[in-house]
Amino acid sequence: MFLEGGNLVGQSQNIILTNISKEMKTSYLSYAMSVITGRALPDVRDGLKPVQRRILYSMMELSLWHNKPYKKCARIVGEAMGKYHPHGDLSVYDALVRMAQDFSLRYTLVEGQGNFGCFTKDTKVRLADGRCLSFEDLVKEHQEGKENYTFTIDNDKKIKIAKIENPRLTIKNAKLIKVILDNNEEIRCTPNHRFLLKTGKYKEAQGLKENDSLMPLYTKYSDKSGDPNLVGYEQINQPFNNSWTYSHILADNWNIENKIYTKSEGRTRHHKDFNKLNNNPTNIVRMNWKEHWKTHYDIASDRHKNDSEYRLKIAEGRIKFWNDNENKKKYSIAMSNKNKLNWTNKEYREQMTKTLSEVNKKYIAEHPEKKIEFSKRLTNTLKKMWQTPEYKLKMHEKIIKGNKNHTTNKTGKIKFLNICKQILESKKIICEKTYEETRIVAYPNSRATKWETGFNKYFNNNLNLIFYEISGNHKVVNVKFITDREDVYDLTVNDTHNFALASGIFVHNSVDGDSPAASRYTEAKLNKIAEEMLVDIDKNTVDFTHNYDNSLTEPTVLPAKIPNLIINGASGIAVGMATNIPTHNLNEVCDALTLLIDKPESEVKDLVQYIKAPDFPTGATILNQYDMQSIYETGRGAVYVRANYKIEDTKKGHKKIVFTEIPYKVNKSTVIEHIAKLVNDGEIKGIADLRDESDKEGMRLVVEINSNAESEIIINNLFKHTELETSFPVNFLVLDKGQPKLMDLKQVLKAYLDHRIEVTKRWLAFDIDKLQKKLHILKGLMIAIANIDEAIAIIKSSKDPNTAKQGLINRFKLDDIQAQAILDMKLQKLTGLEIDNLKKEFEETKKQIEDLKSILDSEQKLKEHIKNEILDMKKKYGDLRKTQITNEKITKNVNLREFVENKKEAILLTANGYIKRMDLQEYHIQNRAGKGIKSTKIEEDIIKEFVVANTHDILYLFTNKGRLYTLDCFTIPEASRVAKGRHIVNILKMETDETITNIIPVTVEIVKESAKYQVIIVTKHGKIKKMQFDLIKKIRANGLKVINILEKDQVVTVRLVEESKKVFIVSEAGKAVLFEPNNVRPMGRQAAGVKAMNLGNSEIVSVNVVSDDDKILFVSRLGYAKITPIVEFRETKRGAKGTIAMNVKNAGNILKALIVTSANEVLVITEKGIVIRTYLEQLPELSRNTKGVRLIKLDEQDFVKDVDIIETTTQDSGLGDNNE
Repeated sequence: MFLEGGNLVGQSQNIILTNISKEMKTSYLSYAMSVITGRALPDVRDGLKPVQRRILYSMMELSLWHNKPYKKCARIVGEAMGKYHPHGDLSVYDALVRMAQDFSLRYTLVEGQGNFGCFTKDTKVRLADGRCLSFEDLVKEHQEGKENYTFTIDNDKKIKIAKIENPRLTIKNAKLIKVILDNNEEIRCTPNHRFLLKTGKYKEAQGLKENDSLMPLYTKYSDKSGDPNLVGYEQINQPFNNSWTYSHILADNWNIENKIYTKSEGRTRHHKDFNKLNNNPTNIVRMNWKEHWKTHYDIASDRHKNDSEYRLKIAEGRIKFWNDNENKKKYSIAMSNKNKLNWTNKEYREQMTKTLSEVNKKYIAEHPEKKIEFSKRLTNTLKKMWQTPEYKLKMHEKIIKGNKNHTTNKTGKIKFLNICKQILESKKIICEKTYEETRIVAYPNSRATKWETGFNKYFNNNLNLIFYEISGNHKVVNVKFITDREDVYDLTVNDTHNFALASGIFVHNSVDGDSPAASRYTEAKLNKIAEEMLVDIDKNTVDFTHNYDNSLTEPTVLPAKIPNLIINGASGIAVGMATNIPTHNLNEVCDALTLLIDKPESEVKDLVQYIKAPDFPTGATILNQYDMQSIYETGRGAVYVRANYKIEDTKKGHKKIVFTEIPYKVNKSTVIEHIAKLVNDGEIKGIADLRDESDKEGMRLVVEINSNAESEIIINNLFKHTELETSFPVNFLVLDKGQPKLMDLKQVLKAYLDHRIEVTKRWLAFDIDKLQKKLHILKGLMIAIANIDEAIAIIKSSKDPNTAKQGLINRFKLDDIQAQAILDMKLQKLTGLEIDNLKKEFEETKKQIEDLKSILDSEQKLKEHIKNEILDMKKKYGDLRKTQITNEKITKNVNLREFVENKKEAILLTANGYIKRMDLQEYHIQNRAGKGIKSTKIEEDIIKEFVVANTHDILYLFTNKGRLYTLDCFTIPEASRVAKGRHIVNILKMETDETITNIIPVTVEIVKESAKYQVIIVTKHGKIKKMQFDLIKKIRANGLKVINILEKDQVVTVRLVEESKKVFIVSEAGKAVLFEPNNVRPMGRQAAGVKAMNLGNSEIVSVNVVSDDDKILFVSRLGYAKITPIVEFRETKRGAKGTIAMNVKNAGNILKALIVTSANEVLVITEKGIVIRTYLEQLPELSRNTKGVRLIKLDEQDFVKDVDIIETTTQDSGLGDNNE
C-alpha cells in the first residue's frame, strides 16, 4: 500500500478513507459530551454527579443506613468502582470524602470517621528549649500566647527547628493503639497515626511490625573533644550523614530563614537568657564579639556588685577548686603546656632565658646551699618510692585505670557495647544493674569497662546513643490494640509536617488541607438525610440503565425527597463549560418551593423573598445582598463573602483579631501562610503574632496586633490582600434531560418539583398495583372462607396440589394466583378472629387503593402531598442560617463611583436615626424670609443633621463616643422629599448606645492625597486637635476612635489645614477667634485636644479655615442671617474669648458660620423639617456687631436646625461643616 500521484494504491478493503479534521472534531465532541453528561455536571433533579449517585446507591446496597455500623471506605469505594464507576479509586474516594465534610456540604450526605491520627494528652513532645512537654501542657501554653518550637526533618533529610502551630484537641473518646519501642518508651495514639521510618517513609501505627526501624532523634552535650569554647552545648545527630550539629545553630538558621535578623548582625550566637540549653529561636540573637563579651562582662559585673549569694558562691567554688589536688595538677599541666608553647617563640625564649638566668643567679648567689639540697632531696625520694612493691603495684593499677577511662580506648568501648548487645538479646532493659550482672559473666576477670565509666565517658549518660551505636535507630518491639478510649491531640508543623516526640522518634502531624487518611483506615455510612434521597427507589420511581459492562443496572437519577442541588450546591469543570452552584438553607428553600406550588406564576423576585442569598456551611458574611436577585434571575454572577471576626483583649492589654468563620472553600492554612508572607514582606504592618487556636469546638484564627497598631486598619488590609474576603462565582449550569442548560432560580426549583411529581406518580402507581394484587388475593381468600367446608373437601379429595388447585379454580371461578393463595393459607386463618381480621384487611386495602387513586387522579391533591413532604423535610432537617447577609463595601471590588453620576444632593439624618439622600431639585428657589417647604414625612421626630454633598464624596460620620465612620455618599438610599429614609443601623455597624452627632462630606480627591494634609477637629466644648489626615483616611465599617471625647461633648467639624490661611472659630454666643494653625501642635488619634476658645457657658458652633478675602455667612437659630468680611475680625490667640461676630440679643444664638461667595445659594432646614433654598445675594453684607436680616420665617416652637451652602462654581474646599 503506497501513494502514487496522490492516490492510495493497494488499499485494503477494511480501511475507510475519511477527513482527519472531521474525525478529530467528531471524536472531540463525543469526548466532551461524555465528560459533560458522565462526570462534570449535576442532574437538576437530584443535584448529583454520576459518581456521587453511584456511591450513595452502593452504600444503600451495602445497607449502610444511619443506624447501622460503619464500614471501611475501601469497601464502599470498591463496591462503587467495581459495579458502576470504572475509574480511578482516588476519584471515587475523594467524592465520598467530600460528601462527609461539613465544610463542603451544607447538609452532609455521608457520616465518616477516622480521618485524623493523634496522640493522648500525656504524650510528650521534644521542644527546642530542652523541655519535654505533654500535649495537654502545650495546648495550655499555646492558649496563653507562648510560642514553642520542636525538631523536624526537612525535604533534604536534615533535622532542623520548626515552630509548633495550633496544638489542639482533635478527637474525643478515640480508639487507641500502643506502640512499644526498644528504648522502653510506650506511645498511645490513634491506629492511623503515621510514624517516620528510618528510610524516610511513613507507616501508620497499626501497620508497624516488630523490628521496624523508626527515624531517631539523638542528642548529646558537647565536650572538650570538640570546640573548647562550646562545652556543654546540645548537639543533634543528623541521621543521614551521621554528623553532629549544635542546636543553637539550628535555631539561628530558623531566625535567618524567617528574616528575624541577618548574618551581618554579627558572628556570635548568643542565648538571651544565658541558658545554653534553651535553643528556642526566640532565645537566640546574633552580635559581634565585642558586644558579646561586653554583655557577659556586664552581667557578671552586675552580679558581683549586687548579688551577695553569687559572690559567696563564686568564693566557695574557688576555694573548692583549689583544694582539689587534681585541679592543681591540671592547672599545673596547663601552665606547663602554655609555657612550652610560649618557649617555642624565639623572642619569648630569649627574654625568659635572660630573666630566669638573672633570677636564678641572684637566688643562688643569695642562697648557695639550696642548690645542692634540692637536688639531693628529689633524687633520694624517687629512688626510695620506686623500690617499694606497693608503690609499683599502685602505679600499675593507675596506669590501667587511666587507659580504661580514656575516651579513645576502643577496646573498652567495644567490650561495653558487646555487654549491651547481650542484654538486649536476653530481652532485658539496659541499666546499671543488668550491665554489671552481664559484665561479670561475659568478662569474669573484670577486664571490661564498668557501667559508670562507660556510660559517662563513651555516651554522655545518654541511653539513646547506646542504641544508636548498636542498631543505628529506634526499633519497634510491639504494637498492641487497647480497649481504652481517650481524647486525642495533635499539632501542626508547616512545610515539613513532622515533629519529634520525647521518646526520640519523629511522627507525622495532621495538616489543615491535607488529604484524608487512606480509605482502608477510614469508615463511613449514610447520613439520615441521605436516606431521603433514596426513599422509594425500589418502587419503580426512577429509570434504571445498564452499568458499564451490562452485568448490572443502576439508577439514572435518585428519587431525591430533599432538594439536594440547591441546598448542597455543586461544582465541576467540563469541556468548555463549568458549573458552580452555592449551598443554601433548607428552611428557605422549602419555603420557596411551597410558594411555587401554591403560586406557580411566582417569579424570581418573589422567590428571593424566601431564598435571600446562599447559606454556606462555613458561615461568614455575604456582602452584596443587592446583587442576589440579579444572580438568581440570570443564573450567574458573583457572591462576595467576608470572614467574621471579633476583637478581644490579651492578658498584656493588647488587642487581637479573632476570625471565627472564613469564606466557603477557603483553606485556613493557606490563609495563615499568606498572612505570614505579607507580614514578612512588609505589606501588612502591626501584626505581632499569628496562630491557629481552632479545635473541635470551632474556628479561632488569631491575629495579635502591636500595642500601637490600629485593629481596624489591619482588618481592612487583611480583607484587601487575603482570601478572608473573596468572591464565589455562581453559574447555575446543570443537566436537564441529558443536556447542559443554564437555569435561573425558578427553573431549578420547578425542575425539582416536576421530578418529585413524576416520582410521586410512579410510586403511587406502583403501590396501587401492589395493593390491587393483594386485594385480588384477599378476594379469593374471602371466597374460600365463605365456602370453607367445600374448599377443604376439594383439597382433601385431591391426589396432589395441582389437582387441588385446579379443583378450586373450577368450583369457585378463581384464577391460578388466588387458588395458590388458598392452598398456602395456614389453618390458623380459619379461627374466628383471623376471619374477622381478613375481612378488615380486605376493607382497609380497598380504602388504601381509593386514597392513593384519589391523589394520583387529582393534580391538586398531588401538589398538596408534595408540599406536605417538603414541610416534613423542613421540620426534620431544617436549621438556622449560618451565613449572614448584608450590603457592605467590597474591598476587592471595582470602584462603584464610576457608575454613579456625580451631583450635589442633600443628606438628612433625623434624631430617631433615619437617613436619606435627596436631589436638590426637590427644593425650588424661594425669596429670603419665605416659609419654605416640608423636607420629610416625620411624625414625632426632628431633623438632626443636614449637609449638602456630592454623590462621589465620602461622608465622615462622628458619634457621641468619639468614633468615626465613613460611608460613600451614593450608598445612602435616595428618597423623595417626604420619604422616611433608612435607619442608620442598617447601614453602619454601630454600638447600641451610639448615635451620630456630626456628618461631614469629604471629596475623594482629598482622601487620595491625604498624606499631604493635616486636619483640625474641634468639639463644641472648645477642644481643638490637629492631626495627619492620613490617620483617618480609611475607616472600617465598625468605626475608628479618632478623639477622646469627654462626657456631653461632641465634634463640631473637621477642616483641612491650608498654608497661608487661618483658623476662624465661632461660638453660639456670637464671639469669634482668629489664629494661626501653628498654634495647635500635631497630636495622635487618642488625644483629647487643647483649648481652642474661652467659651464661658457657651459652645462652639462652627470652624473654618479662612483667607483674608473670604466672607462669612452667619445664621442664627431664630432664622436671622448676614454676611461679614473676614477682614473685620482681628487676629487673636488660641484660647482667647474672641471678638463680637454677631449681635445675638434679638437674633438668637448663632447656629452656624460658613465661607460663602456671591454666586452661592443657601439651604436652611428647621427642626420640624421645613426647608428654604434661596440666593445668598439677597442677604446684605453687614458689620460685626449687627443681627442681620430674616432668612426664614419660622413657625411657633420651630428653630433653624442646620444650614449649608450650594456651590455653583468650581470652588470647593473639599470638606464640609456642621454643628450640633
